[in-house]
Amino acid sequence: MKGLLLKDFYITRSILAILGIVFLIIGASLSYLVSPWTLTVLATVLLGMNVASTINVDKTSGWQKTVVTAPVSRKTYISSKYIMYVLLSFVGLIFGILFGMAVNLIFSQSTESAQLFICISISMALISGSVLMPFYFIFDENKSIMGAILAYPEAGGIFTALLLLLGYTIQTLILIVLISILLFAVSWYLSVRILSKKDI
Repeated sequence: MKGLLLKDFYITRSILAILGIVFLIIGASLSYLVSPWTLTVLATVLLGMNVASTINVDKTSGWQKTVVTAPVSRKTYISSKYIMYVLLSFVGLIFGILFGMAVNLIFSQSTESAQLFICISISMALISGSVLMPFYFIFDENKSIMGAILAYPEAGGIFTALLLLLGYTIQTLILIVLISILLFAVSWYLSVRILSKKDI
């Protein structure tokens, strides 16, 4: 498992400079137009979604065929992707919070919306991840893009629907995070259970 995680870490590290540039350009615009706390959402989603793309790297390089000859089960391989997704999303969340706090301090802005954007970050990452990961495992590079097209609107729709239905309270935000965790856990469980028996 450690080797699989390290491999994905090295792939991610190799494109950190590009992700950093994207983060700064889009983040500067969003923090000016909306709120500095949008940086939290952006950092969390950017780092998390990169893990899904490593599945395509494994397919095109032939790694998925090679890994099954090693003493690593398909279940371990699938779980390593989900674990890496959670780890990188968490790193993105922490980085986004720190960056958002710094921008807020510089421009002396309010921190009232911080909890809302932190909740959006977690729910967007986990709900979209629950759709993205199976899509990238099942389909080729072109078709897996459909997962990304569906995942983020779905995550935003679920978040907005629950917020409108239950009202904006701290209890609602906690409930949304719990639902996000549940959806991601179900996706992980089903992927390991079903896809480990198939050629991925």
